[in-house]
Amino acid sequence: MLPFSPQSDLLEARASLRAEVDECLDKLAAGALPELVERQRVDLKEEAGRRGSGGVLLPGDPHNLAAADHLAREVACLANTPGGGALIVGVEDRSGALFGAALDAEWLRQRIYQRVDVAPAVEERIVAGARLLVVFVAEAREPVEDQDGNLRWRTGSSCQPVDRAEWWLHRQDIAGADPMAAVTSRTVVDVPDGAIVAARAYLQRSGLEGVPRTRSSSELLAWLGVLRPDGHLTQAGALVFCASDRTLLSLSVLDVEGGDVLAAPLDLSGLSLIEQVAVVEQRLDSVNTSITLTGSFAEEPVRRLPPRAIREAVLNGVIHRDWMPRDPVEITWIEADSALQVVSPGGFVGGITAANVLTQRFARYPALADLFRGMNLVDKRGLGVDRMVREMVTLGHRRPIVDEQSNIRVRARLTGGAPVLPVMALVSAIQPAVRRRDVRIALIVHTLLHEPFITADGLVDVLQRDGAECAEAIDTALECRVGDQPLLARVKDVWTLSAAALGLLETKEARLALRSRGVLPYRRPEDPRRVIRAWLMAHDRMTSGDHAALTGLSVGGALRQLERQAAEGFLARGDEIGRNAHFTRGPSFAA
Repeated sequence: MLPFSPQSDLLEARASLRAEVDECLDKLAAGALPELVERQRVDLKEEAGRRGSGGVLLPGDPHNLAAADHLAREVACLANTPGGGALIVGVEDRSGALFGAALDAEWLRQRIYQRVDVAPAVEERIVAGARLLVVFVAEAREPVEDQDGNLRWRTGSSCQPVDRAEWWLHRQDIAGADPMAAVTSRTVVDVPDGAIVAARAYLQRSGLEGVPRTRSSSELLAWLGVLRPDGHLTQAGALVFCASDRTLLSLSVLDVEGGDVLAAPLDLSGLSLIEQVAVVEQRLDSVNTSITLTGSFAEEPVRRLPPRAIREAVLNGVIHRDWMPRDPVEITWIEADSALQVVSPGGFVGGITAANVLTQRFARYPALADLFRGMNLVDKRGLGVDRMVREMVTLGHRRPIVDEQSNIRVRARLTGGAPVLPVMALVSAIQPAVRRRDVRIALIVHTLLHEPFITADGLVDVLQRDGAECAEAIDTALECRVGDQPLLARVKDVWTLSAAALGLLETKEARLALRSRGVLPYRRPEDPRRVIRAWLMAHDRMTSGDHAALTGLSVGGALRQLERQAAEGFLARGDEIGRNAHFTRGPSFAA
């Protein structure tokens, strides 16, 4: 039973490409000339900018910009080429002499991405004592122009211009193809028993009806859609169920950020992806200990991070990663912070960004995503990020961070700890009960736990929806109740938490705990400037009644706070007095 390499076996084209690269390197080591080595999908390059006067070879520079620019053009060419290709860097063009490459591999990858929006896999190889770089380039979904706006692809052993019509004609021929749905040479014989056991365990835990618990391995794999009628596994099936040649998920446990390693990553090579997921999930389960709560929730211990949020973070990193790089999904647990960080190779794709990840859906490999949905490990509607956010904020934790690092990796970070009991009490009191699972309601409540009011326009970035959809979300929240009282209250043209909602949060026992966790910082504030600034950024004047409604102070107490701010120049008092008295921005407001 040979180990499966998601790098080489992801596509037959990639498998043959790696074989071509290995053959070329063997020929170079034997002294073959470039014309006997180069081929349709493999090109030899020396580092640009390393020739001095008379063609003298100069010392290499790890951050050689001329070489990065030159290679970026060649990467764009290969990305446009059917099946992609590879560059072998560090070889003299005419003689095939192995000069070596001094470029830093990670730096080069990022520079190429910045120039042509393609992030290739860059590997180091030692051939006859020389350090070479192999740049693997996947076929692009859209035409890739180089830095000069040229569109080229590789024909024979050189890059030639191609027009967009011809490019799209080729794309049309393969439209809709998902590499993870393609057939492999692997069969059920290549699937270890442990992978089947892990899959059955997940399926049985899910409680799905119709799960073939008593069927054979072949019947189970066919039911999951990864074993074809001809007996061969799909790429997704081989990736998930065949033994891997390396560790695909690397879990480290640290005491503090950047501190000592409490548990180093395990060597999981030889296990299938589904087995590695199970091992990592078990290890995370052991470090994600429970916290015993006092009060009304004492009967149910609560984990420091919601297990469902952890699973979504890990599996999103596995399913949506780019499988061309050999790097594992890096998972880090920070003990002191009850924090989890998952970093997966490959940037956002399909129009996904940090600003729309909550609402946009795109699967890099639909067949792989569908396989994990079939095992009920991820949300069937592709709402994993929504679920992760909801699970965190309804316990009073910070909103998860999902962003792109250096344009070539995606990071998800969850920070938990002891849940905020009053927040849990408020969420559990929302009626109708189905709205407790509505991520829009969860985020509206979360926002009002930290900001004094909301508006539809102010929720655009929070909900990652347009203004009309945010207004609809507020209307939905207005229909929610806490007991027999509404969840929200109106203050002029904005919305706040209602008195009933605040009543669950502002008990004598809860206030100190809430303030220490940064919840309701605007209620009875010692320094009112944050509340005042928020209001005056949306309005041209503020009254003592406005300030009292937001802060919970009496009207007299609110007026005294506003008058002190006017005396300090943060506010300016208007001309009216009595009921019409108001304040506007003062000379130091913008400071």
